[in-house]
Amino acid sequence: MIDTVWGIVAAAGQASRFGGDKLAQRLSDGDTVLYHSCAQLISGGIERLVVVGSPDDSHQLNRLGDAIYDVVPGGAKRSDSIQAGLAIIPDTVKWVAVHDAARPFVTTELVKRCIKAAQKTGAAVPVLECIDTIARHLDGQLSGALNRNELRRIQTPQIMKRKWIEAVASQAASSDESSVLLSLGYPVATVTGDEENIKVTYAKDLSTVPRRHVTGMGFDVHRYDAQRPLYLGGVHIENEDGLSGHSDADVLLHALVDAILGGLGAGDIGSHFPPSDDQFKDASSSMFVEHTMNLVQQAGARLEHIDLTLIGERPRLTPHRDRIRAHLSQLLGLTLSSVSLKATTTEGLGFTGRGEGLAAQAVASLSLPISKETTT
Repeated sequence: MIDTVWGIVAAAGQASRFGGDKLAQRLSDGDTVLYHSCAQLISGGIERLVVVGSPDDSHQLNRLGDAIYDVVPGGAKRSDSIQAGLAIIPDTVKWVAVHDAARPFVTTELVKRCIKAAQKTGAAVPVLECIDTIARHLDGQLSGALNRNELRRIQTPQIMKRKWIEAVASQAASSDESSVLLSLGYPVATVTGDEENIKVTYAKDLSTVPRRHVTGMGFDVHRYDAQRPLYLGGVHIENEDGLSGHSDADVLLHALVDAILGGLGAGDIGSHFPPSDDQFKDASSSMFVEHTMNLVQQAGARLEHIDLTLIGERPRLTPHRDRIRAHLSQLLGLTLSSVSLKATTTEGLGFTGRGEGLAAQAVASLSLPISKETTT
């Protein structure tokens, strides 16, 4: 297996063509460009990150906790910034990834492929074919087309042995590190890049990645159990009968997990957390949600909105609604306006009407990148 990989996130650019701080721009899920770039690297297997630049609280890096090892100022040139990042990474780290902070749509799968390829060769970089004709342009004139079959568009993350990047970092003033490695005779493996892994340069770039929108639905039921505590939406509701179940029986979160899994086409809660497995006995359902959100990230998807309905005669939801919504907002990384929570009764009908238990229904809206497999 490859040794631990740390990352340098190059975030010191001026963004003059964007016309503002592009790294602080919010994507459709409410998270920033810089947050997405870092979070995807971490989900893909990069253990710790050094961010080179001058981010502040508006960039949301605090949400990534210890995964952000340090933040250091950038230099006048790219090479200065990369060297500043290298100086912070402990000597025991033998592999380093360099990623453009303005590539928020990188997928975890692409990161994993780059790590695997680097393990075999010593360095790896994602590339894409050149589809359009490419020509030299000098003094306002075209001076001849290049053979596009021999050309590739280079993306990041670029992953390589630490000692290799240390050898070339000072020479990468205006180019990327892999190009310098190649010019000096180092072997660099290529992996197929991703058309959606764009480098945000202009404001319009934030709306160019095509996505499809899907909806998942979930439903769950649990019987009352006066001997257990009651958890709803990850929040302990005091002085109320709990619910019977293998885990903490959080009926709201169970319905939510099924809804998200449904949107992903990834089975149901029982297939991921079987009630026959003792490790899930009395487990917090928030853990189920965290696992499910990791699946969302791995799919390159975004959870956009949730709508939850609690069905039963008790407890009254109103005194707890704001606290549950706030917890769900934090757990899911959604804004409060994207967390809908309401309650209803069945007018005395059925098992909920008889006060035997609680039910919950959930609807989750997600967006997924449109890949070649999903376009027909």
